[in-house]
Amino acid sequence: MKCKLGNPEILLLEASPNHRQEEHKMTRMQSYVRRMLVFLLKSLVILAFKIIGPPRILHFGRLINKALLKAFGAKIGENSIIHSPIVLHRSENGYANLIIGDHCLINSNIFLDLTSRIILENGVSLGPGVTIMTHNRYNFNAFLEKHLAHTCGKKDVVIKEGAGIKAGALIIHGITIGRNAVVGGNAVVNRDVPGNCFVAGVPARLIKEIK
Repeated sequence: MKCKLGNPEILLLEASPNHRQEEHKMTRMQSYVRRMLVFLLKSLVILAFKIIGPPRILHFGRLINKALLKAFGAKIGENSIIHSPIVLHRSENGYANLIIGDHCLINSNIFLDLTSRIILENGVSLGPGVTIMTHNRYNFNAFLEKHLAHTCGKKDVVIKEGAGIKAGALIIHGITIGRNAVVGGNAVVNRDVPGNCFVAGVPARLIKEIK
């Protein structure tokens, strides 16, 4: 359309309905192509690892990480985010010992020992560099394994709904972290943590209750 704005005359262009429709179609087409490319890439990666076996280290994007974990037996809920890299110890037979609920966040440089089960309930977050162990040995040192036998073995680790594990924390085998508990950065957790508590330190101790 034309309008006069002083002198000279200025031409104002408005996008026609047809032009807007074309842009909308193009956006939808680009979105469809992206989804197809991601699907094809996931399929190719999974196929490759079905041949050579599950990877010990996940270093792909979030969507491919989730697809690989599920393909090899892990249970993962809705809207959980899994960053790279993640080391999955004792994963040569798959990831069936890993159970992740809905809306969980797993940051990068995580070490997960899948000798026994790791259960992350809904809303759990793991900060960068967290280590979760489900077994303990002393490299088959007969002396240490005799005199520290009570510290050896394999047990599940359960982190209950809404708990937050901060960067660099170490969770020992057999530990349960309570609902809405917080484990401070670089803490070593060698005993169960009650719900609604903040623990920190080496070994981790109660700092305060969260009310």
